[in-house]
Amino acid sequence: MPQGFLDVYDSRRHAFLWSGEETVSGAQCLVSWERACLPKKDGGLGVRDLSLQNTCLLLKLLHRVHDTTDSAWARWIEAEFGGPLDTPVHNEAGTHWAALCRLLPDYRLLTTVDIGDGRTTSFWHDCWLAIGPLAGALPALFTHARHPEISVKNVMSSALRLAFVPRLSTTAAEEFSKLSELLADIALTDQPDVRVCPWEDKAHRLSSSTISS
Repeated sequence: MPQGFLDVYDSRRHAFLWSGEETVSGAQCLVSWERACLPKKDGGLGVRDLSLQNTCLLLKLLHRVHDTTDSAWARWIEAEFGGPLDTPVHNEAGTHWAALCRLLPDYRLLTTVDIGDGRTTSFWHDCWLAIGPLAGALPALFTHARHPEISVKNVMSSALRLAFVPRLSTTAAEEFSKLSELLADIALTDQPDVRVCPWEDKAHRLSSSTISS
């Protein structure tokens, strides 16, 4: 849902809660709207926070698009564009895709990846190694990367040095040596990557209600 719609809808809910009318004055509000949206166990009124719920639903969609075994939409994304990493940020991939892309950094921090074929995993931004996202762990080397959104598969399928510009700074060269050691024991398989999230069920489906609580 667009933020403008959420703002208008919340103003109507706000007015209805405190006055039962179309509008409400500040003097009629017994507690702040932020307090009203807190769970009752935290001292709030348990009013659903629609902005938070919207974010959780988008995270659920992001989780689904990385699993082609359980989502027709994910299979369509793969057939049309080659996977989520190759999907353009415009309406050709769906009107909501830009909103999903804005949440990608948060989603990547909430999930880890059991690496398989490396096709749907971002080499630099996903948590697929013990040290966390490589963009943060090896910042100097990341600035020398040719393709910041490249997949693990594309990096591992050719010589590692080809993923970077010809000349590396001294710090970047040191980080390149560290990266080479980290990747020495990594072997891709023919199985798809598996995303793991603390709020998913046994079938790897993400529950938006669990996230929002």
